[in-house]
Amino acid sequence: MNLILVGTDFSEDSEKAQEKAAELAAATGADLYFLHVLEPVDDPDSDDPSTQEFYQKLKDSSQEKLVKAADKFPDLKVEYSTEVGRRHPTILARADALQADLIVLGSKPITPEQERIGTSHRVAVTSNRPVLLVP
Repeated sequence: MNLILVGTDFSEDSEKAQEKAAELAAATGADLYFLHVLEPVDDPDSDDPSTQEFYQKLKDSSQEKLVKAADKFPDLKVEYSTEVGRRHPTILARADALQADLIVLGSKPITPEQERIGTSHRVAVTSNRPVLLVP
């Protein structure tokens, strides 16, 4: 195994996924790649300066959080990025671009009351790469 992509939304579930991915990386010699996806609420490619400033602030804040997350694993090679897009397609596209051997995501159980599945389950059922969901 060479690379493990970890999707993160900075939640407690994501931290558990990062820890599990780090365990796997340490055991296999793989590198880690942390990815945070910002779901657009407006056209992120807009020429409007206030929209550009809004997304830049979000990206900067996310990058700071990714640095802190990566620093928790000083013995591993960890790269990271923040991207703007729909979450599950962006995670899948980045995994393909990086040729990730495994995608690791935090997850919550699906309940009968749910009207739609969350990002982690969407990635799991649509990925052509192995996916590990960490409860």
